[in-house]
Amino acid sequence: MKLTAEVSEILDRANKKFESGLAKLRTAAIEMFGDDQSIIIGVNGSYARREVTSGSDEDVFFLSDINCPEIVGAKQQKFHEEIRNLGLKSPAEGGVFHRPLPLGGDTIGGQKDKNKHITRRMLLLLEGEWILNEEKFHNTRERLIRLYVPDTIEENHICLFLLNDIIRYWRTICVDYEHKVQKENKAKGIRLLKLRFSRMLLFVAGVLAVGETHKLKYEDKIKKLVELLGLPPYKRIQSILGDKFTEALTMYTRFLQHIDNERVREELSQEYSSVEELLVYKDLRETAREFRKELFRLLRDQYDECNPTFRSLVL
Repeated sequence: MKLTAEVSEILDRANKKFESGLAKLRTAAIEMFGDDQSIIIGVNGSYARREVTSGSDEDVFFLSDINCPEIVGAKQQKFHEEIRNLGLKSPAEGGVFHRPLPLGGDTIGGQKDKNKHITRRMLLLLEGEWILNEEKFHNTRERLIRLYVPDTIEENHICLFLLNDIIRYWRTICVDYEHKVQKENKAKGIRLLKLRFSRMLLFVAGVLAVGETHKLKYEDKIKKLVELLGLPPYKRIQSILGDKFTEALTMYTRFLQHIDNERVREELSQEYSSVEELLVYKDLRETAREFRKELFRLLRDQYDECNPTFRSLVL
């Protein structure tokens, strides 16, 4: 089953917006910082996923290997101002990448590994894209991968440490969603749809990447993860599942098409009592249910009893 012309057009339109915005960001970074090797600039969110719509923010983040937050913070602030000058949307205040982050010293698990830490780590691994210092960006991602995969791992094993952290991140997103809509009374409609489409797709793309490490030697597991995690989520799934992913991707593009409409985005961001009556919301909510069923089926069918990935999601 091949993609229809309409689905391909929606994906191409989002990708062209991504290419245009990313080119502006990379050019601005080079002009501003040149060959400054003390920082890495990357981007997460819809830009990194090649799913840019009219409401997309540039979720830019800074990483640095110098121990001087004031200097790096000033560089980051300068770049955020330039983003706004270019007519792009700068990152939201107070996010997990609001301040520059140090390179190294990663702690995975334990009491010090808070929600913001796992969020930063997973976004860098599962959807990050480079803006400045490409080689250092990719080296940082590979170093993180190696923290998850011990060199003693057996060929018949999947990278379970990484899979469990991906599962933990997905559940963290779900809990955070409930907190925002129930405790902070934030708009439920748009958040629910993002959770059931883009966040769920990101989770499944991560699970599939881990599943493909089965029956590979240590270095081949690393190589496979580097290769797959270097792809945006929907392209990662396509590379693994091929045409079997077409039905789910078609549903996903319905979501992208609707949130690319500013009027629809505004309607979906209203109070939930108002959103519930919208036909577009009812349609997307029903599509989300079918999307979830299809992703579940794809995971179940991809991994038989010989591959422990699917059963590891439960036990």
